[in-house]
Amino acid sequence: SIQQTSDGSFIIAGYTCSNNRDVSGNHGDYDCWIVKINDIGNIQWQKCLGGSSSDRAESIQQTSDGGFIMTGRTGSNDGDVLGNHGGQDYWVVKLNNIGNIQWQKCLGGSKLDYATSVQQTNDGGYIISGYTVSNDGDVSKSIGSVDAWAVKLDNSGNIQWEKSFGGTNDDRFSSILQINDGFVATGRTYSNDINVSGNHGEADYWIMKIK
Repeated sequence: SIQQTSDGSFIIAGYTCSNNRDVSGNHGDYDCWIVKINDIGNIQWQKCLGGSSSDRAESIQQTSDGGFIMTGRTGSNDGDVLGNHGGQDYWVVKLNNIGNIQWQKCLGGSKLDYATSVQQTNDGGYIISGYTVSNDGDVSKSIGSVDAWAVKLDNSGNIQWEKSFGGTNDDRFSSILQINDGFVATGRTYSNDINVSGNHGEADYWIMKIK
């Protein structure tokens, strides 16, 4: 994930197993790796975020206070990570303008929960999308084998609402965007029932309007 920042630089999020050259501070296995570069590609700062298991960043956005919001997944429950529900959780991290953690939240249940997209909302909170296999913890309802899962947080990372979407097969959100009267999410679906209709066969593009 990459975004141009308000100062004309760029913020980049991904993951790394390294702990040398441009990378320092790795906690073990894969870490989320956040890099701020200037307008000619020179590193201004970099941060490894995570714990001793696999942690991967998928989406980052500059926030209205000049900091950043990052999401992805974590299998850790040590280092920078607190509150893992088991397996892989959505991991949401609020950073200040130099990459220091202000708060972090693990969201999900006892199975696989994988966040793919985050956006700051008009009320100062955050909307996160991805997918879940869980049916416990923060996940209130399971629909099928894999569900698209959207979570709305307030500006401190507390859950305001969460909802699973899809049918009886494999359904995943890859991106979500706030619009004037709700949210629009896109991803892929193998289903053709419950929240999904018109599947052409196998995996289809899937676009959903959420109010």
